[in-house]
Amino acid sequence: MLHKQTPIHKQWTEENLPPFNELMISWNAARPLAGKFLFYVRVKIDQWSPLLLYASWGSNGQSSFQNATDTAPVRIYQDALEITQEAQATAFQIEIVTEGDAQLDQIHGLHVYIGQDAKIKLEQAIPPSHSIHLKVPGISQMCLHHSRHKDLCSPTATTAVTRYLSDDDVLDPVQFASQAWDSEFDMFGNWVLNVAEASVHLGPEWNCWVDRLCGFDAIYRRLQSYTPVIVSVRGPLPGSAQPYAHGHLIAVTGYDATHQRVLCMDPAFPVDNSTHVSYSLLDFTQAWKRRGNMTYVFARAKPSSPNGNASGQM
Repeated sequence: MLHKQTPIHKQWTEENLPPFNELMISWNAARPLAGKFLFYVRVKIDQWSPLLLYASWGSNGQSSFQNATDTAPVRIYQDALEITQEAQATAFQIEIVTEGDAQLDQIHGLHVYIGQDAKIKLEQAIPPSHSIHLKVPGISQMCLHHSRHKDLCSPTATTAVTRYLSDDDVLDPVQFASQAWDSEFDMFGNWVLNVAEASVHLGPEWNCWVDRLCGFDAIYRRLQSYTPVIVSVRGPLPGSAQPYAHGHLIAVTGYDATHQRVLCMDPAFPVDNSTHVSYSLLDFTQAWKRRGNMTYVFARAKPSSPNGNASGQM
C-alpha cells in the first residue's frame, strides 16, 4: 500500500514500483456540498497509458466506470484498474479534477493498493494464542426498510464498523447505502465507494482504504489495535446465513483463541441480535481467499510528514 496525507495535490506520481497488474484507489474526504471530484489514473508499462476516468464522487452522487484504451493493455472496471495481456506496470499517476465548489483541501488522504491481480502471497502462521472481542453493533440488512435490503451487505457492515469507531449509534445504514450506491453499475457493493462514505462520517481522525491483506495475522494485528475490518467472502462458509455464492461482506470483530474461531458481525442473518456469529478459522480463511483477501482497513490518522507523503502500512 502507498499512502498520501494532506496536503493533497492535483497529481500524485509514483515510479520504480514493484511490478503490478492491479490498482485500486481509496480517498478520504469531506463530501463537497456542491460539485464533485473526478479521479483519473494512468500507469506506465513500457510507455505511459492514457489517463482513464476511475471514479466520480460529489454532492449529487458517485460512480465508478468501465473504461479502456486501444493504445495500452489497461482497463478500468468498477473498483480496479486492471492490466491485461500478462503485462505489468511499474508506475502510476493519479490526477484529481475538481468541479463546482469541490476543493482539494477537502481530501485528507489518498491510498493506493497495487498488487498481482489478487494473487496474494499468504502468510503461513500459527493461529493467535490470545482471544479478542470488539463490541461492534449488530445490524441485520434483512431488517432494513429498503426494497433491495438483500444487496446491502457492504453498506450495512460498514455502517456497523463506522458506528463503532465514531461512537455514533444513530448512523443510518439505509442513508449510508444511498451515499455508496454506484450509479453507473446500479450496485451498493462497490468497495471504494463504501470506504469513501465511511470516511465522510469518520473524519480526518481516521484513514480507511481497500486492501488485499496477506493473511489472518494481518487481520489479528488490526484487532489488537482495537480496529475491526470488513472482508469480502465467497461461500461455502459453514454456518453462514446463505450460500454467499457471489460474494458477501462481513465485519470481523474478534477471535476466539480457545476454539480457533473468527468472531464476525454478519449482516445476512435475519435480526440484529443474531448477526454476531463465529466461523472456524480454516473455513473463514478459505472463504476470504476466494475473494482475493479483499479487506476494508481502518487506522487512526498519523501526523503527516512535511511533504504530505507516507508509504507502507499505517
